[in-house]
Amino acid sequence: MDYRICIVNGKHTGQLGVIDTIAPDESRIRVTNLERTLIDITVRPEYSGGIFEVLKAFRAAKEKMISINRLSAILKKLDYIYPYEQAIGFYLDRADVYPESALRLLRKKEFRFDFFLAHNMKETEYSERWRLFFPKGL
Repeated sequence: MDYRICIVNGKHTGQLGVIDTIAPDESRIRVTNLERTLIDITVRPEYSGGIFEVLKAFRAAKEKMISINRLSAILKKLDYIYPYEQAIGFYLDRADVYPESALRLLRKKEFRFDFFLAHNMKETEYSERWRLFFPKGL
């Protein structure tokens, strides 16, 4: 089985969402937990192969028992300037496997701006619910 590991050094977060785990070769490594990983790939979709791969990750995360409460708490602590809760909510919504109650956690904050799911998108559609432009066909 092939693995692709992306090593990043982000903003100073005090290891927020970083956990110890065992790698496929049985060595101990430090990685971000599932919720932090979903946030990181939403912020930088190129880390995971692009927007369509991010959506696949959100669908797969449901089976891994993702905690929307933990995801929301980490996102709040990261305190991004950009409204990534709109993008994360959109992915959760578009994954079509999460309950409405999970989506409401990310809609607590008023959406004041339209936002783009990624840079340099050519043909887009618009989600009024999330005030977000996304690639046509997603």
